[in-house]
Amino acid sequence: MIERLLAPRLTVQATVLGVVGGRMVRWNGQINVKGPADVRRALAAVGRAAGVNLLKALTAGDQPALLLDGDRILFPSGLDQPVKQGSRLSWLMPMAGG
Repeated sequence: MIERLLAPRLTVQATVLGVVGGRMVRWNGQINVKGPADVRRALAAVGRAAGVNLLKALTAGDQPALLLDGDRILFPSGLDQPVKQGSRLSWLMPMAGG
C-alpha cells in the first residue's frame, strides 16, 4: 500500500485526434500517470483528460494509429508496453474525405 502511495508520477505528452466513440475529439496536452506505467494505464489517463473512454473505443472496434514515441503500438499486445517519463503517446484516427 505504501509503495503505491510513494510511486513516482510520470509526465506523458499526449494527443488524441479524430472520431472516438462517434464524436470528434481534438485534445493535446500533458498527463501525469502513477509509475511504473504501461500504455494501457496511460491511455486511461489520457481518455479521462480528453473526456472519452479510449480503452472502450479500442474494444468497440475503433482502429487508431496508436503511437508511443513515434513507434506504432499493436493492439492488444502493445498495451502492456512500458511508458517512460517524458514519453509521447498519440491516438490518431484515419479520416476519409478530401
